[in-house]
Amino acid sequence: MQKIFFVVSIFTNSFLNISLAFSEEVSPEEVQDEIQTISILPNKTNKILEEIKWLQAEAVITIATKHKTFISKAPGIATVITSRQIKQMGSRTLIDVLKIVPGFSISMDETGESEIAVRGVLDDASQKINVLIDGHSINDVWRGGAMWNFNDLPVENIKKIEVIRGPGSALYGQNAFLAVVNIVTKDTEDIDGFQVTTSGGSFSTQNYNLLFGREYGDLKVSGFLDYFDTQGFSKKIEQDILFPNSFSKSPGQSQNRKEKTDLNLKLSYKNLEARVKYMKKRRKDYIGVNNALNDESVLRDTYIFSELTYKLSLGERLHIAPKVYYDQYNYDPFFEQRPDGFVDRVGRLHPDGMKGRLRFKQRTIGFDNQVNYKAFEGNELTFGFQYEWIHQGDIHYGANFNPATFAPLPLVTDFSADLPFTRRATRQIWALYLQDEWNITKDIDLTVGVRHDQFTRFGGTTNPRVGLIWRFIEDAHLKLLFATAFKAPSFQELFLMNNSVKVGNPDLDPEKINTFEVGVGYNVNSYLRASINYFFNRIRDKIIVDTGNPRQFQNSGGARIQGIEAELKADFGKDNYIFANYTFQDAEETRNRNRLPDVPVHSGNIGINIGFRKYINANMNTFISGPRPREDGDTRRDIPGQALVNLTLIGKNIVNNVEVRGSVFNLFDKSYDDPAPKNTVPTDYPQQGRSFIIELRYEF
Repeated sequence: MQKIFFVVSIFTNSFLNISLAFSEEVSPEEVQDEIQTISILPNKTNKILEEIKWLQAEAVITIATKHKTFISKAPGIATVITSRQIKQMGSRTLIDVLKIVPGFSISMDETGESEIAVRGVLDDASQKINVLIDGHSINDVWRGGAMWNFNDLPVENIKKIEVIRGPGSALYGQNAFLAVVNIVTKDTEDIDGFQVTTSGGSFSTQNYNLLFGREYGDLKVSGFLDYFDTQGFSKKIEQDILFPNSFSKSPGQSQNRKEKTDLNLKLSYKNLEARVKYMKKRRKDYIGVNNALNDESVLRDTYIFSELTYKLSLGERLHIAPKVYYDQYNYDPFFEQRPDGFVDRVGRLHPDGMKGRLRFKQRTIGFDNQVNYKAFEGNELTFGFQYEWIHQGDIHYGANFNPATFAPLPLVTDFSADLPFTRRATRQIWALYLQDEWNITKDIDLTVGVRHDQFTRFGGTTNPRVGLIWRFIEDAHLKLLFATAFKAPSFQELFLMNNSVKVGNPDLDPEKINTFEVGVGYNVNSYLRASINYFFNRIRDKIIVDTGNPRQFQNSGGARIQGIEAELKADFGKDNYIFANYTFQDAEETRNRNRLPDVPVHSGNIGINIGFRKYINANMNTFISGPRPREDGDTRRDIPGQALVNLTLIGKNIVNNVEVRGSVFNLFDKSYDDPAPKNTVPTDYPQQGRSFIIELRYEF
C-alpha cells in the first residue's frame, strides 16, 4: 500500500491509485498506458508493477461486451479470477478454479468427467456453458460442452479467468445458455523468458510444465508445454449397476488413471496473431460406461485448434478484427460395457463381456469478423458476422456383439457400414450480431444487443439482451438485465443410434431460456467491496431422456429457477485478503414443480490469504455445499452436505527465481460422494479423500 502511494506522489497527474480496481473515471486503455509508463521507472518502483497489473486484471473484463470494460460497467453479473489468486489457492486445473465461482457447483459422472452445475441446473457434459480460450469456443459438437476435454486444463498458462453468469447468446450464440467462461492466456507481457515447473504428489501424480515468452522486435512468441500423468484416486465401489449378479465386478475399485499432453502456442507480428492448441488425453473411466465396473475401457481424445486474427484500426473510432479458425476433435474410445461372463436379459452368455471400439472425427471451419465503432462520445457499436461449417465423419464402430440384437459374437466385428453408432452429419451456422453501448449520462449506461443464428437443420433463433447500469451513489452501482439464450442439440442428442441404452432424435429443437437479473455492487472503502444479485430463469423445450427402451432424447417441459448470489471481499494489500460468497438457488420443473436434482439449494465459499512478508504465503479455502436432492422417484436419502478445506503454502524469494508450493486438498479427509442416477450405483460415486502435491518452479 505504501509503495503505491509513493508512486502516486511522484506522478501527481497519474490516474492510478490503490482504488484503481473500483475507479469509474479511467478507461482500461488509459490504465494500460499508465502501467507502461511505470514500467520504465527505477527498479524500486517497478516492484509494484505486478500488484497494479493484478488490480487491473481483476477489475477489467472482456467477454461481457467483446472489448475491455470495467466489471462495474459490464452488462452482466461477472467474476474475474487472476493468475495470482489461482496460484495462491493451489489450483491445479480449470475445474479447481471454477469451484469458487458463485452459483457454480462441481460433480463427477460415472466416467470420471467433471460436470458443472450453474444456477441450479446440472446436465450431461456441462452443455449450457460456453467455454472460450482467448475468445475461441472449445465446446465440442458431439456432447455440446467443453468439460469432457478441458475440465483438467492446466493453469500455468492462465492469466485470468472471466466468468459471466447468465445468458450470453446475444454475443456468443449456441451453448452460452447459463454462463460464459473465457480463459485468458499469458503472453509476452506476462512472461519474458522461461518458467519450468515440476510437481508430484498423491496417487503417483507427476506433472511437468514449460512456460515461455519472448519478443524479437515486432515478433512475439509465447506458449506452454504440459505433461501430466497420474494413477488417480481409487475408491471401493460396493455395488455397481450389475450387483448382485455373479458377473458383477462389485465390490471392486474405481479407476482414474490418466495421461495427458497439452501444447499452446501464440505468435504475433504487428497486427497479425496466430494461435495453435493441441491436447491429447488417454484415461480410464472411473466406474465405467453405463455404471458397470470394468478393467479394459480406455478413453482417448485429441483436440486441435488453430486461429488467425488480423487487427485493423482505421483511425481512433473504427477497429476491425477478422479471423479464421479450424478445430478438429478426434474421439477414439474402447468401451467394456459389460464384464467377462455377462449374461444378458434373455439369458445369453457373453464370455468376453460386451466390448466396443468407437472412432470419429469432427471438423469445424469458421470465420468471424468483429467491428467496433465509436459513433460519438459515450457511444460504441459492436457488430459482426460469423460462419461455421461443422462436419462429423470418419466414423468407425466395432463390437463383439450385434448392435441390433445384442447377440454375442466370438470376435470384435466391424459394423461401421451396417450398424454405425452415429452417422455422417454436417451443420452450417450463419450468425449476425449487433450491440450498442450508450453512456446516457455520467451515471447511467445502457447496453442493447441482439444476435440471429441460422442453422441448416432447425432454422433460426434470435436472442436479444438489454442491460441498464445506474451508479446511483458514489462507489455503488445497480444493474438491471434481461436476456434470452439457446442451446442447440448436440450431435449425440441428434444422431446417436444402434445403442442399447439410449438413442438420438433428429427432430429435436433448441432449448431456450429467458433470464432477468438485478445486481447491486458497493465499494465500501478502498479495502472492502460487496455485491448481491437476484436472478430468475425460465427454461423451455428442455432436452431430456425419456423412459423408453432404449431411451430417446426428447424436448419435454421446462424449469423455473430463481436465486440470490452474494459476494464479499476485503483486500488489505500485500497479499492479505479474505473473501466469501453464498448462493441460494430454488430450481424446479415447470410442469410438476419437482425440484431439479443433484444441485444444492445452499452453497458457498470462504477463503483467506496471508502474505508473511516476502517469503511465505498461506492460503486456505473452504468449499461448502448443502444437501443435494434426488431426482423424482429416487427413494435414497439426499446427498449430505459437506465442507471441504484446502490449504496451500508458498515459499518464495528464498533462492533467486525459485518458488516452492505445497498443497493439501480435503485437509480433514472428509468422506463424501457425488450423486449417481437412480437405479445405477446405489452407493453413489465416492470422491477422493485427503491428497497432497509439492511443486517446484524456476524462472530464467
